[in-house]
This record gives sequence, structure tokens and C-alpha cells, in this order.
Amino acid sequence: MKRRRFPVTFIILLLFLAASAVPPLLLAVTGTIKGKVADPDGKSLADVKITLVDPARGQTYVMKTNRKGNYFLMGISPAEYRLKLEKPGFQPLEGRVSIAPGQNSVFDAVLAPEVKQAVKPEWEDANIRANALFKEGRFEEAAAAYKDILAANSNLAAIHFNLGNCAYNLQRYEEAVASFKEAVRLKPDFFEAYTNLANAYGKLKKTGEAIPIFEEAIRVHPENARLFSALGLLYLNAGEGAKAVESLEKASVLDPAQPFTFYSLGIAHTQTAAYAKAVAAYEKYIALIQDAREIERVQGLIEQLKALEKK
Repeated sequence: MKRRRFPVTFIILLLFLAASAVPPLLLAVTGTIKGKVADPDGKSLADVKITLVDPARGQTYVMKTNRKGNYFLMGISPAEYRLKLEKPGFQPLEGRVSIAPGQNSVFDAVLAPEVKQAVKPEWEDANIRANALFKEGRFEEAAAAYKDILAANSNLAAIHFNLGNCAYNLQRYEEAVASFKEAVRLKPDFFEAYTNLANAYGKLKKTGEAIPIFEEAIRVHPENARLFSALGLLYLNAGEGAKAVESLEKASVLDPAQPFTFYSLGIAHTQTAAYAKAVAAYEKYIALIQDAREIERVQGLIEQLKALEKK
């Protein structure tokens, strides 16, 4: 009996037909998803973990972006999926995608950098308690609390400033000066501390010591109105009206919305007997305030100065 032999080409054709019979069917009932992931600057993000989850069936697909930020996945069962994108150092992004049979779903995304939580200083709670004591007028207790903070953290300009305010309110002006000077040493642009330092020196009648400090500060910060205003007050207290006028006029140009600068300038012009200029400064002052009683008081000063002009 002779064995039947099939042509080799026929066998190969049968194998090819068998191998190619399944993929078209699978492709017809599955879908694909692709996209690109970048940061807010448009830079591609590699190794972004992308997870597709079908909650109803528990079906999960996982992939990662390539070095160009692209991803592509095929053979996905049609369904509604939750999509999650994750990468260390970036905020995760979640969304929903619908995978349809025989269709490409495209989902491009931008991942924002992770927002780092600010670490609360360990002395912050103690500072809050000390501030509450200060607001209640319990200056001795507040000062003690601020000193406790500084015992462990001596380089905190804000706490030296707060301690100086306690000393000022307790009329311990030498201590206030020391605290304010330390505050500006630690933070050279701490202009509120400069203002209070000038006030404390004024209480001590030591304007001669204060003036060089403020002149040096102005050399470093020549555009700061507060420094010029504080220096002007120091010159006023020292009886140097002309220098006070110069500093206060500079302050008024740098910050024309500050009423007190114009009030001080009015005093300085009065010291130099420039009554018309004093009137102009006081008029600018009352134009910037709303206190009716204060306006009435200053208008009285203006009338007196106008009378002096006529003599």
C-alpha cells in the first residue's frame, strides 16, 4: 500500500491559514489605547506607570511610558476603565476612558510636579501662644515665651522683633533697641524692625546713635520709603529740620500714599519756618485720612500757619 504524500506547498498553506485565522477575530473584539505624557513645560516623562482598571470585572492592564513619554497597549477588552498615571515626584492623575472594539483611544496627559508640604517649624506653636499673650497685653509673659524660643533658636529675626515689641511696651527701651538691632542684623531688609528701632532710640533720646545706623541702611536700600521716613523722624528729634525735610521728601516720593510721612514733613517744614510748604504737606496728609476729628485738628494747624505767613 502506497503512503499518500501531500505537496509541501499545500502543507505550508494550511499552516498559514491556521495561524492567520485567530488574530483578525481578536482584533475585531478588542481595542487599543495610546498617548503621550509630559510635564507642564512640555518635557517628555519616561517610566510613567499607567494602570487601566475595569472595576466591574476586575480586569487590570499596566504599562509604562518609553523614554519619549509615549505609551501604547493593544488587545484591551472593551469596557469603561479607570485610568491612573503615576510617577515619583509628580502628582498622580486619574481619569476615565472608554475602550471600544477595533478602535484606538488616545489619552495624552500632563503631570504636575508634587507639591511639597511645608514643614512646620518646631517653635511655631510656642510662637502662636506667645503672640496670643502679646495681643492680650500680657507683655512680661509674652517676653518670657519669646526668650524660651530664642534659647533654642537664636537666629530668628521675627522672634527678636517680637521680643523688642514686648520690651518697648514695657518701657524698657534699652532692651527694645538691643532686640530690634539683632532683628535687622539677622534680616537686613526687616524694615518694620528699623521703624521700631528708630522709635525706641527716640524714647531714649539717643538719636545721635541711631542716625548712622539708618544712614548705612539707606545706603544699602536706597529705594525704601520706610527707612527715609524713620531717618527723617530721627533728624526731627535731633532738631535738624533741614535734614529731616530732605529725608521725608524722599520718603514721600517713594511712597506718596503714606499719610504719616506728610504729617512729619509738615512738622519739619515748620521747624525751618517754611510755612507755605508745611501747609501743603498737612493738606496732603488730611487728603489721605478719613478720621474727621483728626482732619479738624490739622485744619486748625493749617489756619494758624496761614496766619503766620501773612505776618
